[in-house]
Amino acid sequence: MQKGKYYRMRKELVWGAGILAALLLFFTAFGKMKDTADMPQQEEFTSMEYKELPAVQSELSDPEGCYLCGTAKESLMGYFRQFDDLGIISVNPWYVLDLGILPHEKDGTDTSGTRTAMTGTGEGGDFFSSTQTPSRGISTVEVSYGEDSILDVEKAKAILCQDCLDKLLAVMETYGPEGEEPKPRDLCLVDFQTLELYSLQEQYISYYIRDYYVRLDQTDDGMEVEAVYAPVRD
Repeated sequence: MQKGKYYRMRKELVWGAGILAALLLFFTAFGKMKDTADMPQQEEFTSMEYKELPAVQSELSDPEGCYLCGTAKESLMGYFRQFDDLGIISVNPWYVLDLGILPHEKDGTDTSGTRTAMTGTGEGGDFFSSTQTPSRGISTVEVSYGEDSILDVEKAKAILCQDCLDKLLAVMETYGPEGEEPKPRDLCLVDFQTLELYSLQEQYISYYIRDYYVRLDQTDDGMEVEAVYAPVRD
């Protein structure tokens, strides 16, 4: 009897040790699985590519009515061309923002101190918050993108002559996910004196435009444009 009782106790001990070992293995494996789940997952790599807009035909019947180089009163470019300055064009609604880097004595406005303004292009469009100090030759504009701030080529070809339309499309190159259609913002820089256009797409960070230096910084929902008058010293 004692011997049988001894074997039963030994058998129970062996089973108990086996169950304990199995539980230890289970909780160790579960802990490792939990640690792995808590680790940040590696993001999938998205291949990016350079994108250009295809050439399109202008639908403007009279080039004199071009919103950039012509005399269309709705564009206000005839007014801005009298100033030695730079501006930002929101193309879809054709809104021109004068950066006001230098004093505009011709328009009779106060050029002393600092001017601040907040303007927008309408529902779904871009919003601008500008700070101008023309006495020091400095201007800063914070741009917030609207839901409808992707360039609408159909609108552009209806208000620009062929030469100006070609210039616009040339500065609308972008980088984006491979295989997707290009979606450039409807924004560009303009030199009021030469009517040259400069890209404001996210791959650009700065420009020297005649006597001006322009710095571009991307933000979460837009960009900051800082322009200063920086002529070459003799």
